[in-house]
Amino acid sequence: MAKLKYLPRHKKGFIICHWLNGISFLMLFLTALPLYIPSFGDFYRAVGPHNLQLLHRFFACVFIATPFVGLFIAREGYKRLFSEALHFTKDDIEFQKKFPAELVGGEPDLPPQGFYNGGEKMNILLQMGLWCVLVASGLVLWLGTSLPQSLQAWAIPIHAIAGGCGFAAALGHIYLALGVNPESFQGMKDGTVLTDYAVHHHGKWVDELVAEGKVSRKDIE
Repeated sequence: MAKLKYLPRHKKGFIICHWLNGISFLMLFLTALPLYIPSFGDFYRAVGPHNLQLLHRFFACVFIATPFVGLFIAREGYKRLFSEALHFTKDDIEFQKKFPAELVGGEPDLPPQGFYNGGEKMNILLQMGLWCVLVASGLVLWLGTSLPQSLQAWAIPIHAIAGGCGFAAALGHIYLALGVNPESFQGMKDGTVLTDYAVHHHGKWVDELVAEGKVSRKDIE
């Protein structure tokens, strides 16, 4: 029997939510840039301040709604995401110590990982935190004069800093997905992942699949 080249990892609903979250954040970032970078002034004038604000608020609604949509169309995926991200093991910590070597072309002896490895768990927690800060501060700014001015004054820099951190994290995420481990990007295209990559980066998860009878050792070795 031929070895399985790919293993199913993410379902369609989860993939849709991933792209909705990523695209809406990118559009939020782009529609906010003219407020902070003078060189984007032409874009600001071409689109129009009012239209730019409408676009920003539209994508804000998509950004806010995506996790809740996921609870309906990707409940299993989100349940696993939240449960695993909040559960760190010694192997996850060891993974984070050794993984930087892989960023520069090395092949470290990584400890076996679950469905989400230690690096992915850190990214998930970071994104969850930034989502909460962006949504809370953004709503304060959206409500405007109906809230105390002191609260709005704090919301402006907090929202901007969180947006900058989110963009930096997004660049790192893209670099890891396309530059360091392009095999992982397959999971957000059709939901599958290369078997060899899964064995190397998600060994515990592969063991789960074998224990559940979803694949056999002959399928992956």
